[in-house]
Amino acid sequence: MLIINEQDIESAVAPLELVGAIEKAYLIQDKKSTQIPDRMHINSAGNTLLVMPGFIESAFGTKLVSLFPENKKLNKPVLSGVMILNDSQTGEPLALINGAKLTAMRTGAVGATAVKHLSQNSAKTFGIIGAGVQAYHQALIVGHVQPFQKLLVCDKEWQKAEQLKNKLDSKLENIKIEYTVDPDKLVLNSDVIITTTTSNTPVFDADVKNLKNKTFIGIGSYKPDMQEFPLQLFGTVEKVYVDTPFAKEECGDLKIPIERGILKEHNVLSFSALLTKKQSLNKTSIRLFKSVGMSLFDLTVAELIFNNAKEKNLGTEVQI
Repeated sequence: MLIINEQDIESAVAPLELVGAIEKAYLIQDKKSTQIPDRMHINSAGNTLLVMPGFIESAFGTKLVSLFPENKKLNKPVLSGVMILNDSQTGEPLALINGAKLTAMRTGAVGATAVKHLSQNSAKTFGIIGAGVQAYHQALIVGHVQPFQKLLVCDKEWQKAEQLKNKLDSKLENIKIEYTVDPDKLVLNSDVIITTTTSNTPVFDADVKNLKNKTFIGIGSYKPDMQEFPLQLFGTVEKVYVDTPFAKEECGDLKIPIERGILKEHNVLSFSALLTKKQSLNKTSIRLFKSVGMSLFDLTVAELIFNNAKEKNLGTEVQI
């Protein structure tokens, strides 16, 4: 079995390869050639354990992830975990992969894939609200799917926004990066807005007249009481695209506006239908995508990481 750590993952895959793996996952989802149970949530004292198994023709695997929000106070990662990748023919474990890095990079690629297919061709500036691990990976991968000229990063703590800006300067050399503590300013001045927080209240105010032609990518919320987008936003969008159907029940960003009658369930559509041309985009409308993640993404990305790591002689072989 191959042990693949954080550094191995970074060396194994490139941003556009990750986007390709996410697109592959959507196509598998659309063909229904997979077996993906709803992920299991176990909540205790504000902490969460996520168990995400899945099967595709070429492999199967399970990701175990823990989310401990108070770890920030201990200067420890909020998210940690592992991904076990198995051979689909024999069941043998092929790899044990760093789950936190896998999650960060595949989620960054999910956001980037949505930006690639939803954003206007004329988009020049993208903005990210939140300055944590996911904000970094969104910027890292989104910066490769379109010729953006500028990135705005925002956090209520300016020191975090500045740190993220400084960290990204050497990674996105052709993109001008600025930071702010004002999320409404970011929304006004960005063509693509990506939210990466675990907020229970909307992270910006929606001035409807300033939202035309913008693309919104919701990444952070994953529980029924979490809400990054203001309710007014859902009164302005024709369609909302999601990575998985249970997003409507799982995250407050969709659950709350549906319950209040602001968002109609029939206007919540699978992103895979967009990729397979079963749905079309209105060229002038506000575009909105909401992700809660699914194990199919983990599988296709884990398989990519494993195959590339083998090819590049990365990772550590162990006998168990």
